[in-house]
Amino acid sequence: MREYAFPILVAVLVLWAVYTVVRRRKNLSAALEGEDMVRLRETVAKALPNESGYKVVCARYERSTHSGRTTTIYHYTYAVAFDAAQMWVIPLGFEKDDIRFQAPILITGDQLGLVEVTEKRKGERLSHINVKLRDKEGGSLLEFYADAQLLQIDRFHHFNINQQEELEQLAGFIRPFAQRVNAENRALQDRMADEALTLSGKRSKLLGILSILGCWTSLVGIILAGIGLAIAPKPKDTGGKPKPGFILCCVGLVLSLVVPLVLRLFLF
Repeated sequence: MREYAFPILVAVLVLWAVYTVVRRRKNLSAALEGEDMVRLRETVAKALPNESGYKVVCARYERSTHSGRTTTIYHYTYAVAFDAAQMWVIPLGFEKDDIRFQAPILITGDQLGLVEVTEKRKGERLSHINVKLRDKEGGSLLEFYADAQLLQIDRFHHFNINQQEELEQLAGFIRPFAQRVNAENRALQDRMADEALTLSGKRSKLLGILSILGCWTSLVGIILAGIGLAIAPKPKDTGGKPKPGFILCCVGLVLSLVVPLVLRLFLF
């Protein structure tokens, strides 16, 4: 039986590769036909019966929770509709081939304190946008991302959609929207930046102390000091004056390079 194990494994891998290629081609063909985008727009029309003139994009979000050795990933799918001034985020659910929607969440600039936008490109084309919305206190309200192409790669991805044009339209809306909201809440951004510097300063200080204590073990000291330097507030961010965390990590790094050499000279 053992002599057949390798051929069987190869055959299984080949079959899986063929199945994956065939499924992807089928999904790409479905995305080009646009049936799922039509279904999505029909769902949005039902969710927003009194609105018109908006654009629609399909968005997703995943979050994970950890309990011991178990990691649970939660998947969310949204329809995002937007016009010149506002945006609706509509949570979607699925039951076999039916799309279910929950109450639309209206997003306006008045309720927001910060809008964080991250974009990715493939060559000259926009391929991904991540949007994070924060309230007036800096707390996270909602986060989602949209891709130029969505495919049914598993049971958590329900659409085959090409939305390059819609993604560009979303970018055209969210960029000035974010600029306007962020400009109106500059104090919040400054406060969050100060809090981030304070937190990174505390963490880098702890890592600097640990790197000094562990400097006799070169690798441990270097790793701790390196991590500390990576997160420590840099002099350019603190008006040219180095903070204790930055100084301690520098000392820890130097000691981690020097102390082991000195110990070798005197002990060996």
